[in-house]
Formats: sequence, C-alpha cells, structure tokens
Amino acid sequence: MPHNINTMAYYGDEPWHGLGVKLAARASAADMITAASLDWLVEKKPAQGARINKKGEATRYTLCRMPRHGEEQEILLGTVTSRYEPLQNKEAFEFFDPIVGEGKACFETAGALGDGERIWALAKMPGVIQVVRGDECMKYLLLSNRHDGQGAVTIKFTAVRVVCQNTLMLALENGQKAFRVRHSKSMPDRLAEVAEIMRITKEVYEKGAELFKKMATVSLKPEGFRDYLDLVFPRTDSQRKQGKHPEKWDFVREVLDTREDLQMHGVRGTLWGAYNAIARFEDYRQPDKEEAADTRLNRTWFGSGADVKLRALMAAQTIVSKN
Repeated sequence: MPHNINTMAYYGDEPWHGLGVKLAARASAADMITAASLDWLVEKKPAQGARINKKGEATRYTLCRMPRHGEEQEILLGTVTSRYEPLQNKEAFEFFDPIVGEGKACFETAGALGDGERIWALAKMPGVIQVVRGDECMKYLLLSNRHDGQGAVTIKFTAVRVVCQNTLMLALENGQKAFRVRHSKSMPDRLAEVAEIMRITKEVYEKGAELFKKMATVSLKPEGFRDYLDLVFPRTDSQRKQGKHPEKWDFVREVLDTREDLQMHGVRGTLWGAYNAIARFEDYRQPDKEEAADTRLNRTWFGSGADVKLRALMAAQTIVSKN
C-alpha cells in the first residue's frame, strides 16, 4: 500500500499500518523523536520577494526543514508572518517526559506526515475503561505539532476499543476537541503545565468512562438508530421530502449488523454498539477506493473522521441525557 508517513518509530505491538522502526524498550520523548528520524530543525527565513521594514523584519517568512544526516536539501513546509516562531520537535514534546518518567504514560508511536508539516506522538495512559464485561477501552494521549504555520502543540484524548481497535475521540468539558499546550522554557511553568494536563486527562477519561457505560444501557430500536444517524449524518431537505437518506447510513448499518464485536452481550442493540459502528466505519471505510496509510491516519486522528466520531459521541450524549 502506498504511504506518505514520512518517518515513524513504535514501541510494543506493530501499528495497524505496519510501518516504522521498532524500539526494544520504553523511550523518552527525545529518544522516540530520534528513533523516528524527527531530529531535524525548522528555521524561519525571509520569503523570496518579501518586503523588509525599518526594523529589518520581512513581511513574510518561510518555514524550512533543514537537512539532517544524509539529506541534501532544505524542504519548504509553510509560510508565516514575522510574529511566528517555530517550536522544534524536541522542545514540543520534552515536557511530557515527567509524565512518562513517573510511569504515568508510555510513548508507543511517533512519526511525521508529509514532509514533516505535522509530527505526532501517541502516549498510552495506565488503566482501562471497562464498558461492559469483556469490552474494554485503553486510554491514550495524541500529541501533535505543526510546522506549516497552521497550529501549535495540541493534545487529543482518544480511547482505543480493545476488541476491534476502534479509535474513539473524546472532548474537553466545553466541547473542544483538543487541549492547546502553552509554550514555556521555564521549569516551574513546565511542571505546572504537566500538572494541568494530568488533571484534565483524569477528568476527561472519568467522564468518558461514565458516558460509555451509560450508552451501553440505552437500547436503540430501528427508529432510534435512524434518529441517531440523522444527528451524525443529517439528511438534506430534499432527502427528507423524498424519503431518502445519505449512503453512509447504509454503510454504518451494514457494519452494525455484520461486525462480530458489535454482537457481544451488552453491546448489541445499544447506543454503545451504534456509536462503535460509526467509529468503525470512519476508521476503516473504503467504499470507493483503497486508502493510503497516511491518508487514513490523518483522517481518523486529525481530519474529518475524527470530527465525525466526536460529533457521534456528542449526539450520543444528547440521547443519554433524555433517557
């Protein structure tokens, strides 16, 4: 399968895409970045043709990935204003070392998409969420940093359902899909930031576990399932008038009816099962053509797939509140 995952390393079980260098032991953020060949620097340079003001500042700058061992040329990653300052890969993730060092998390994978416009690291948290007997979810933090001028370091909260490896996106209490990390080189500030991250992580997963378990207690009849799909993949006015629905409804319904893990006792016929059918479809769907590994990863973690799964969870929360 073609892919454009620029570089990658992993610890533990081989990732679903089968890419990357395997590490023999747990690694710090810096070690993981080195193993994944992410130990390159980003420099801000005046863009060609940009005007220079009286302070000697250019109106536009380019962000360039500088050559590392064996590389011959710089790679353009993005264009930014004079106020933007790049945050190096090592700096972006090194303040998570206290979490990993205390045994509170374990870095499992790290990599880059494209030419390095986005780098990411996936850290596994201790403990599991048992939704129903035999159905558990592992807890992860998905850390990402961008070098194209489109964003800074963010943390997403994602649970992975063990029986099928679905990735389930969780949100902050205010509905935000990611936590943005403040950048500071001050040690007291950095430790305070780590404490805040741990507090928020604990809160997100406690509420997530509570919601998952409640979803498993809500029975969904066929009409309830249709109403749920309408919240996640809304019909157009024309489809409503003609008694039609989006094609995605049929794909999700097929997943719900055929996936063995969705026939488990306590899952079948519930809102929890319906939610996981949507998550499964978004994680693995290929109705039109084969999907490259980098495209799928970007879609399910950062793009439209992540948005749909979060919307499905918020819709499920609305249904739970009415039961």
